[in-house]
Amino acid sequence: MISKLTFGLFSEKDAHNFMRLMSYVKPFKGRIFLALLAIIGVAFTESYLAAFIAPLVNQGFAPPAEIPATQEVTGIINTLNNWKNQFNHMIWGTENKVWIVPIFFLSLITIRGVCRFASSYLLSWVSVVAISHVRRDMFNKMLSLSSKYHQETPSGTVLMNIVQMTEVAISNASNVFIVLTRDTLIVIGLVCVLLYLNWQLSLIVLLMFPVLSLLSRYYRNRLKSIIANAQASIGILNNVVNEVHQGHRVVKLFGGHQQAMTRFLDINQTIVRLGKKMVQASAARSPFSELIASVALAIVIFIALWQSQNGVTTIGEFMAFIVAMLQMLSPIKNLANISIPMQAMFLASDTVCQFLDTQPEKDTGVKALNQVSGSLKFENVVVQYTAENKKALDNFNLTIQAGEKIALVGRSGSGKTTVVNLLPRFVTPSAGKITLDGVDIEDVKLNNLRTQFALVSQETFLFDDTLLANVQYSRPEASEEEVLRALEAANLLDLVKQHPDGLQQKIGANGSNLSGGQRQRVSIARAILKDAPILLLDEATSALDNESEHLVQQALERLMHGRTSIIVAHRLTTIEQADRIIVMDEGKIVEQGSHIELMATHGYYAKLWNMNDVNG
Repeated sequence: MISKLTFGLFSEKDAHNFMRLMSYVKPFKGRIFLALLAIIGVAFTESYLAAFIAPLVNQGFAPPAEIPATQEVTGIINTLNNWKNQFNHMIWGTENKVWIVPIFFLSLITIRGVCRFASSYLLSWVSVVAISHVRRDMFNKMLSLSSKYHQETPSGTVLMNIVQMTEVAISNASNVFIVLTRDTLIVIGLVCVLLYLNWQLSLIVLLMFPVLSLLSRYYRNRLKSIIANAQASIGILNNVVNEVHQGHRVVKLFGGHQQAMTRFLDINQTIVRLGKKMVQASAARSPFSELIASVALAIVIFIALWQSQNGVTTIGEFMAFIVAMLQMLSPIKNLANISIPMQAMFLASDTVCQFLDTQPEKDTGVKALNQVSGSLKFENVVVQYTAENKKALDNFNLTIQAGEKIALVGRSGSGKTTVVNLLPRFVTPSAGKITLDGVDIEDVKLNNLRTQFALVSQETFLFDDTLLANVQYSRPEASEEEVLRALEAANLLDLVKQHPDGLQQKIGANGSNLSGGQRQRVSIARAILKDAPILLLDEATSALDNESEHLVQQALERLMHGRTSIIVAHRLTTIEQADRIIVMDEGKIVEQGSHIELMATHGYYAKLWNMNDVNG
């Protein structure tokens, strides 16, 4: 279908992913059909306006003619000819043509304008709605992707795929559909007018179409890689802007203005260079297209003048023929230039479909757990990240009783955070298994498994919303009273009382309106409200001052009460009261016991304590 519509310029393979995206347009067939009718109206009126010249010159300035004799006719062609003669006389042959012809002309222009508006509006409406649906599905796909994908894929690339590539694919499709259908029909209509006026001259006009097709093929092949590189460069530019925006404090503190500007200018210059190439190709193609059409027009004028001298054609027919050819130049140029937006459309469709085809996070679970007590067991667990030869966890074995408070300590890179990430299946072990209340967590449905955990980490993330919305995020159905109780337990009730908007106060992007300790306590309140049986604390107090740490530690004690708690510790002083301390090194457990027991052995833990060198 695409190959036929584009006269072989693009193959079905080029358009494969684009046709997939057209499934988002199918529900609006009615509007598309009406738009197509409007486009046909545009093509018809455009073609008739060219034919309008011949009777205007030949009959418009002649005396009124006699009414054509009404006679019985047979056959479709004779009937149409009779209707045409009657219509022509009504417009051109009566004494009232002085005002009938201008009104008829204005009517044609009005009909063409209404049809242009209707076709553009209807297809733009379909485009806007289809884009929203594609973005909805892409965002839903993003939510289903694994933590590994989010860690490996820059946010700017994801943003470009969802926002820009969708716009390019669907909006260009709307514009391309209008150009292909409207201008193709206009060209066909004008060719019919030319054939009607003078079929010999029309053959010369038709010879330029294969030449224009070859020209478009040449530019399509030349621009394909340029457009692809330009789209990729926009994604890189998004990443640069996003990084500088998020890391503005680092940029300012370390004087990174010049480095940031250099990175931006490099990629921006690349986009400019590619843009110039596209503009150059597009600008060069239009004169070539016009030159080809002008050569054909010059030949037509030569032959028409020769025919006129021999009485083969009339002045009116010649003028109408020339007007029709001139009217054909614009749609022909549009069709010749369609390969750039089409190429961009197809490449964007490939990008969108590639994103939609990304494998979601695997969920092999079929079981749902209820009334979890919180006992955990790691059995011969091995974790090895693909980019590293060293194992993050090496034959790791650990049993945690329900309600037990466990602390993980060790140097940076010892595997502590990997242990925490294994439980909600943010990381998948290479070997071994982990059980929760005796059930392999691989057999538990992901959503159900993750409801059993609450996480408070050093890298607190808060949404650019109200305090209420951020705390309620863990349990949206919770009442304001429950939220207030959670905030009170997190030592944050003063924040509500001292602000005029109370729970409705805006906390800014990632809690930028709050202090570090307040942000941490909001995340604790969120965890308290969730009321999960197992608590994961990943260096929750490592970046706080003493006063903030004291308040946060109080809140954490309330949160850990009666729950299985796994604490990744940066400051050893925060885990002295843990039931058991697990000392790790290079993915293995090297010691375990209470603080007193471990200090008495004068081993690895005691060395870390004395050096105060646990980096989390």
